Amino acid sequence: MPADATPSFLLVSELPSAGGRLTLEDDESHYLTRVCRVRPGERVTATDGRGALALLRVIERGRRAVVEVESCERASARRQAWVLAGAPEGERGDWMVEKLAELGVAVFQPIDCQRGGWERMKGRSDRWRRLAVAALRQSRRRFLLEVREPQVLAEALAGLPAGAGYWLADAAGSPAARVPAPRDGVTVGLIGPAAGLSPAERGVAETAGFRPISLSDSRLRAETAALAWASWWSAAVVRSPDRP
Repeated sequence: MPADATPSFLLVSELPSAGGRLTLEDDESHYLTRVCRVRPGERVTATDGRGALALLRVIERGRRAVVEVESCERASARRQAWVLAGAPEGERGDWMVEKLAELGVAVFQPIDCQRGGWERMKGRSDRWRRLAVAALRQSRRRFLLEVREPQVLAEALAGLPAGAGYWLADAAGSPAARVPAPRDGVTVGLIGPAAGLSPAERGVAETAGFRPISLSDSRLRAETAALAWASWWSAAVVRSPDRP
């Protein structure tokens, strides 16, 4: 029986049903051939980033590798986390995106706030997607983090799904240890920029139904608060249903 090539976890935009063959794009072919060093006959795992998980058998390796789908199952996420975050200090946006993706966050929405915007990070969409893909491979998840363009808070709130649970990272809120994270549905975390939300922005969040939650016994940087909130959400289940 052919061996599995480990660790090999591909992102393929369209996965056919069992028995179908496909030619991989350059990036995935390079990852398969040069990074994972697979051989014909070996098996690898792939996702489309939207819930499909497939077992592939390598037919040909090279600049445009060819694989055959042995099995493919598709699933919908029973729970999702969305992170709305103000800009951190310096160049920490890359780190934030990478770690949110590892923790299984579904949507990262940068927020331009009165006390800090994402101007320095504009033009990084392609880089952030590459970081999200690398994190998906490392964590072996079947859902890819969606990274959106920055919006002001009011615009971002208008685009939230109905029925979601809303939480505001706030040192004066209820301690996270006493608040069970939701086990299903969409949960939204709002984290202010390095200098914090303005009183007007806090009022908008409170009117929208955001409940304050304290994530530490001390003051956190913006990027640390985002990761602490995502960890609180992610740890609510022992093994997330979107994991292979």
